[in-house]
Amino acid sequence: MSKPTRQEGFLILDALFSFGMFLLLCTLLLPLWIDLRKELLLQETKAEYYSLLQNELAKPDPQNQKLQEGKLAAELKFSTEDGLKKGCLELNESGREERNCLYGYLE
Repeated sequence: MSKPTRQEGFLILDALFSFGMFLLLCTLLLPLWIDLRKELLLQETKAEYYSLLQNELAKPDPQNQKLQEGKLAAELKFSTEDGLKKGCLELNESGREERNCLYGYLE
């Protein structure tokens, strides 16, 4: 009976290296994925508020509104400017501010 001269197999070192790479990827990608989910939720909420602004601007007499959802505060302001209705949406979320306006015809 002869002994094999070459032994090939799966070493514990290979397992530790693979597990270390897995942990490294998890610690890098998991926070990015969580931030991405938060930003996606924020963008969906903003889209709802812009839709609300557009719907209010289509009404004959839009009303100013203040909305609060979690850390996101939104304010709808309406005015008349140069023969047009002007509706502005001001968003405030943890120090980030955003302001966009839409215009509509007076009826």
